[in-house]
Amino acid sequence: MNRRWIVGLPLVIFLVLAMNGRVARVEGQNQGPALIKRGAYLVNQVARCGDCHTPRTNKGKLDLTRHLQGASMWFTPKIKPKGWENRAPDITASGKAGKWNEERMVKFLSTGQESDPPMPRYKLSMDDARAVTAYLRSLAGKKGGAGQKKDDD
Repeated sequence: MNRRWIVGLPLVIFLVLAMNGRVARVEGQNQGPALIKRGAYLVNQVARCGDCHTPRTNKGKLDLTRHLQGASMWFTPKIKPKGWENRAPDITASGKAGKWNEERMVKFLSTGQESDPPMPRYKLSMDDARAVTAYLRSLAGKKGGAGQKKDDD
């Protein structure tokens, strides 16, 4: 039994060190371009944020030259719920992503925090919320940066 312990101890130490190294590499991968790419996928393909936050052309197609820069709602329910917003805000760096700090955005996206209808509540994983935040903050948005007022319809 003692011999097993002596043989097994280096294996346990190796596995612990390997796992610590693996965790560090995974966390390192969640920085920069990989994180932004993941956020782009979540925003554009999964949540489809652009359907409401991107203005539309006269033909009803999304105006990708103003992607996620805020838009009038393209639909209205017959009976509007309390707090209904007729406008989806700019969520790029020139809007919410630039005005809110990272902690606030991640909290909003990961805790199911209530928002004004028709915006749904999101309860993303912390990693997904960080990825979405990184992507939105990577988009410059309107010329002139955060806080610039412009009619973007």
